[in-house]
Amino acid sequence: MTTDEVSEYNKRGADYALAGNYEQALAEFSLAIQNHPQEASSYYNRALVYRSLNEYEQALKDIQRVIELQPTYGQAYYQRGIIYYLQHNNRRALYDFSMAVALNVQDVQALVGRGLVYNVMEEYEQAILNLNRALTLDEHNAGRLGAYASRGQAYAALERLQEAIADFQSALIFKPQDVVLLNRLGAAYTDSGHPEHALEYYQKALELQPRTAFTYNNRGEAYRLLERYQEAIEDFDQALTLDDSLATVYYNRGLSYDGLLETQQALADYTLALALNPTFTAVYHDRAAIYIRLKHYQEAADDYSRILSYDPGNVMARFSRGTMYIYLSQPGHAIEDLNRSIELRPDFACAYTNRGEAYLYLRDLKQAARDCRHSWNLDGSHADHGWMAQWVDMCSLRPDAAVPERLERIATAEPAAYAAYICRGVAHFLEQRHALALQELDYALALDLDRWDAHFWKGMISASLGKDEEALSSLERAVALNIPSILLTPLHWLQQEHADFYAKHAMPFLNRA
Repeated sequence: MTTDEVSEYNKRGADYALAGNYEQALAEFSLAIQNHPQEASSYYNRALVYRSLNEYEQALKDIQRVIELQPTYGQAYYQRGIIYYLQHNNRRALYDFSMAVALNVQDVQALVGRGLVYNVMEEYEQAILNLNRALTLDEHNAGRLGAYASRGQAYAALERLQEAIADFQSALIFKPQDVVLLNRLGAAYTDSGHPEHALEYYQKALELQPRTAFTYNNRGEAYRLLERYQEAIEDFDQALTLDDSLATVYYNRGLSYDGLLETQQALADYTLALALNPTFTAVYHDRAAIYIRLKHYQEAADDYSRILSYDPGNVMARFSRGTMYIYLSQPGHAIEDLNRSIELRPDFACAYTNRGEAYLYLRDLKQAARDCRHSWNLDGSHADHGWMAQWVDMCSLRPDAAVPERLERIATAEPAAYAAYICRGVAHFLEQRHALALQELDYALALDLDRWDAHFWKGMISASLGKDEEALSSLERAVALNIPSILLTPLHWLQQEHADFYAKHAMPFLNRA
């Protein structure tokens, strides 16, 4: 058979392939190979058909034959790279795209392919280098092949969101009806803190494909971040109507219900999300937060334990479970978790404060003082740390004239925080300005009625003013809220100035402790 006759088979095969008649195309290319087995282009053409039919192993055999016959056939390496990419064999794909580039340094499609593989391998800087090179060589062709879209993905992964947005906008010029691309652009706007700009792209995507669950989910997330919770819930409902197996959508709807303070609906959705995906650790964190608000501390501790079963090095879960153990009156377990948190993150100031509180329940004032001071030294931006360090010190030594000034200084770290009001209130009390002291403590109570600090110190001030019933009520409330007994030590201050109250009321508190 002549070369011209082989070309005729290949031409007819190509026409059949373009028409979608793959069976006849395979027949023509096979005849060409049968009659001229040394012609590389026939194997190459048949490989393309096999690839279109997702018969990757057959395609690879033909491509291998092409390379044996013609080792410098760059397109063969490129096509084999595509097949390996489709098979998720990224290292082999990368090798073949690199071979294509080595044979032709201006091979734009191989550079784009290599960028695509680097993206999948999460080697984003390498992806950007290859895509930059492709766009520099031939912007239009590279853009048509998806270089802007791929580079936008790499920028988004690196949180270079403005660059990602610009690339996704450029990519839409080539594929204005690409629903995935519209979603990626919307997500980049959302992640950059502008979910309001994302809405129009999600709307375009839904106009193109109205029955796309992930677009409803993404638009719902934009609405949620804009605190348009009802619209968010409607979109999440629609997504779940289309696909009720999406754990992320249940989670996002739960967050929206949480935003509306519809606690039971939020809990139900978090639980459904976890039933679908028990390893979805973010859901445990948010469900635990609801349990804490409900004072269901054991359930919250259980959720943190589940996180740790999947991620033993999760510092926040370890710290949070340790905190739950404090609430559950298990200071020993709390210290174990907080010790581990500090091992994992030695500069974690809050872990020292909470460990100091656990030591207070064990009446280890020396260790509690050490932890609270260290916490304040690590992070002076939180009034809580400084306040607790000062209170612990006041349990050892009667405050001197410098203490009110220190408390005022601590309060300046967070002037509107609960602990700042306590600091100012105690400072005023030590300076005998009782009315101002009570006012500051009332501000603290308005922020949080369930912390023992304000109740205890309001009891101290009321006792100093001879308001015994109010003092008793406040002190009983502090005890009911499980104040560490050692923090009742300042009641001894009342022994001289208010001996009757001390003997009749303060001593029973101290003895009970």
